[in-house]
Amino acid sequence: MEAMKAANKSEDLKEAVKAALVEVLDERQDLLREALSEALEDIGMLRAIKEGLKSGPAARKEVFAALRRSG
Repeated sequence: MEAMKAANKSEDLKEAVKAALVEVLDERQDLLREALSEALEDIGMLRAIKEGLKSGPAARKEVFAALRRSG
């Protein structure tokens, strides 16, 4: 019986946390957008680092030329 009570409390807590999270994300969509944007930047940086490790060293001029072209 105690195990069922604990399971019910656990499920109730899980549902309450879900509801609170949905409410926060609904009210503060900017937080989600910002987090996704940062995650995409991190993924891009990781891919660039991996590609750079394959291609070897680059001259300073090459790096800054590439940065000017991209942005």
